[in-house]
Amino acid sequence: MKTIKLSIILLFVSVFAITSCSKDAGFEGTNTIKGAVLQGTTPVAGAIVHIAFGTKSETTTFDATTITDASGNYKFVGLQKGDYFVDAEYTTNFNILLSSGGAAVTLGGTKGEITVDLTVQ
Repeated sequence: MKTIKLSIILLFVSVFAITSCSKDAGFEGTNTIKGAVLQGTTPVAGAIVHIAFGTKSETTTFDATTITDASGNYKFVGLQKGDYFVDAEYTTNFNILLSSGGAAVTLGGTKGEITVDLTVQ
């Protein structure tokens, strides 16, 4: 009986240790998603780039946002392994909203950098 109780306790501790060590998508990691926002082949400065954590599906709920630099580049640094959805939008001088439609990204567990270029139309 003591052996069964000890086995149950060890199983519980093992499961708890394994699940508490797993990380979900989000910040506090070592990965980077970067890229450029383009309209055709032209880089778009001032485009808004959104990122959603924990999903590879199109969404309207985002966890972080950045704006492209003068060369149309963006970067999300310090990401954990997991699934992400990245989307870009840009309002033209004629007040027309352009959107990229987004892209699904999966980051592995090792430090890495993935380039995801987004085209607005």
